[in-house]
Formats: sequence, structure tokens, C-alpha cells
Amino acid sequence: MHVLGERLKDLRIENGYKQEDLAKLINVTTSAYGYYEQGRNEPSLESIIKIAKFYKVSVDYLLGLINTPNHSVQYTITEDLSLNELELHTLKKLKDSFLKEISVHPEENVEKLHRYWEFMKNEH
Repeated sequence: MHVLGERLKDLRIENGYKQEDLAKLINVTTSAYGYYEQGRNEPSLESIIKIAKFYKVSVDYLLGLINTPNHSVQYTITEDLSLNELELHTLKKLKDSFLKEISVHPEENVEKLHRYWEFMKNEH
């Protein structure tokens, strides 16, 4: 579990903790915790859960199953439409600026917007 050790070390350093701080959290010796970061030993499932809760990250992230600290949240709008957090944030920004104008003639305006976006992507 090389990824686990790297993530434990990265999170600890990013958050300004010492190995002994995390060792106390999960009730192991500082050297035992150091072995977790080195990949020489593996923490118990209970310890992994405590660490994940402490840093507010998913266990899947610690174990290397996903590459973001937490799973992406999906918001279901209708049966055939769901948005992740970034898409929802973008939509809110669009609503504040020109979504009402686009909605006047949605088919035509969305097509225009799509063509413009394609042009902008290809422009260097």
C-alpha cells in the first residue's frame, strides 16, 4: 500500500502535524505510525477510518481508489439530468449573468453558444 503511506505523509505535512500527533489520535507509537507512512506496516481499518475522519477525506482516497480527497457529489435535477458540484457552480454563475437571455429562444441560443464555444476552444 504505497499510496496509503504517501497520502498519510502528504496530509500530515499539508496540515502541519507531527507523526506523534497522528500516533496519539489512533493510539499507536510514533514509530508505528512512521512505519505506516513508510509502507512498512499497514494501519488497522479502525485507524484508517479515524484518520479519514480527522482529515475529512474519504477512506477510498487514503487507499488510492480515487484521486480526489472526497467522492464527487451528484445532484439529480430530473430523471435524465444530474450535475456534479462544479457543473452546478458553473450553472449558478451562468444564471447570474445571461441564462435568462438564453432562455428566451433556448434552442437557437444554445446552438449559437455551442458554436461560439467551439470557436473559442480552437482559437490559439
